[in-house]
This record gives sequence, C-alpha cells and structure tokens, in this order.
Amino acid sequence: MSKIELRKLVAGFACAALLAVTGPAAADSPPIRFAVGIDPAFTPMFLAKHEKMFDEAGLNVQLQQFTQSNEGLDSINAGLIDLVGAAEPGTLTRITRGDIRPLVIYEQSGKYIKLVVQSGITDVSQIKKFGIIPGTSSEYVTHRLLDKFKIDPKSVELVNAGPPELPALLAGKSIDAYFVWEPWPSVGIKQGGKVLMTSADVGYTYTMWLSANGAWLDKNRDAAKKVVATLAKACAVVQEGVANGDLSRPVTANRALAKLPREQTESFLRDVECVVRDFTPEDLESYDQIAEFLHQAKMTPVKADYRKVMQFGFVKE
Repeated sequence: MSKIELRKLVAGFACAALLAVTGPAAADSPPIRFAVGIDPAFTPMFLAKHEKMFDEAGLNVQLQQFTQSNEGLDSINAGLIDLVGAAEPGTLTRITRGDIRPLVIYEQSGKYIKLVVQSGITDVSQIKKFGIIPGTSSEYVTHRLLDKFKIDPKSVELVNAGPPELPALLAGKSIDAYFVWEPWPSVGIKQGGKVLMTSADVGYTYTMWLSANGAWLDKNRDAAKKVVATLAKACAVVQEGVANGDLSRPVTANRALAKLPREQTESFLRDVECVVRDFTPEDLESYDQIAEFLHQAKMTPVKADYRKVMQFGFVKE
C-alpha cells in the first residue's frame, strides 16, 4: 500500500469513526473494533449492539460504520479494525493483500442481489450498459449473467460506480441496468426501474462472512468465539421474527443505529437467511469460482488461496 493510499484509508477511517455506533460497553473489557456497513446486511450486529447482547457476553464491541464493506476490509488490513462483515468477492480480493481470516458465514441469500433495468427492457439481450461496483459481488454476478446468456463481454459496456450512484445513472439513462444488493434495487425501482432477475437466476447465492484481523485473532480467539455466539443469538431472534411475522426487534435496532426505515429492513430480512454456520464443500466450490474470476480479471495478483486462512470448524470450537 502506498503512502498516498494509506493516508486516504486513515482519512476514511476517521470519517467512519465519527459514525461509530456508541453505547454502554462491558466494563473493563478491551475494545473490539468491528467494521459494518450502513444497510440491513448488518442487522445481527445492529441488533446485538442495540439490545446489549455483546455487553451480556462481556464484550466491548465498537461498531464502525463504512459506506462499503470493502472499506472495512482495507481498514482491517491496515490494522485499524479487528473484525469485519463482508461478502466473498471483496474478502477474497483483500486476502491476497494481508492477514484476513474468515471465521464463519452469518448470512446467505439468492434473492438479495437483484438486476434492476430500465422499465422498457424485457430481456437481458437488450442491455448494452451495465453499472457495476468493481471488485464486489456486483461485478462478479454481472459476469455470471453474461456467461449464462452467452453475451460477449466486448459487446457491452461496464460502467464503474459506487452503490449510491447506480439508481441515478439508471434514472438518467446513462446505464441500462445494474446488478447489486439492497437497498439500491429498491431505490432504483422508486426512480422508474424494475427488477428483471436475482442472483439465484444466474447461479449465485451470496454469503456474508465474519472475518478477523489475523494478529488480533491470535491474541483474542476466545473473544472472537463470544462474538460468533452472540451473532448466532441475534440471528435466532431475526429468524424467529421472520417466522412469526414480527420483525419489530430488528426494525427498532436498525432504525436506532443505522437510521434504516422499517420497510427496508423487513423487505431485506424476508429475502435472506440470518444464520451463523461453518463453511461447506458446496461453499468452497463457489468460492473457487469467484477466486478464479478475480484472478483472471486481474483484480488479484494470484488466485486467492483462502483455504489456508479460513477458520474451518470455528462455530463448533
């Protein structure tokens, strides 16, 4: 990492620190710096913090909010963060740059990532300009779409953008479509777009990983286990709410800590499964494909050898 890149990262971290979720912490416990995003994908973290589940476990968890998970991953590599929640593509990219160790999966869905298109588009063959978020599941799923429908990548244009820019680019007809996670599909729909398909339609189920800074994990393995157990407790609350049709607890937590509207949280939680689990052989098959794609696209200097750092069996320890 260059000095300029490091200065930018530190500046970005400072901004994130200003957004840190504050609250009573477990007395005399060392702080655990936990990077999260600003969307419902981090519901179990928000719920555990808001309902003091971390405190009850004797953990002093400090949530640091970033606009993108990749910013949290960069911060963990810089030693500014201890734990981070992020999807596979971004994590696999950063594993080649530093000591990041995936612990568990805490969320999964084939419906959360959606293809939003101009209202007049009825078939993917009509799409000539895709908006993508480079190095994320957005770019990976877009390429899976091109592959599935046998569309020559050279026949379309990929427009790099940040998540908040995509709905505006679609509304302004600067792009024809974008494949991305919520809440940006819902925003695009409100501005005249429509959902044509989900990631499951192109053979991809996304998983959110909880990962740790390697140096921190070596010294704080017991604390990491407590975090995992606490997130499992929070996920149980979420799934019970989904089953019973009462999502008031996660809705309240997300509104309090991330200012997320009720509709956004409820829609998201109905599309995903909040579950803390270990990695399976089927997961690894998918991750191998992602790692190969990232390397072939020159987003990583080598194919990420994630198995060397993945903490298999961590849920059962």
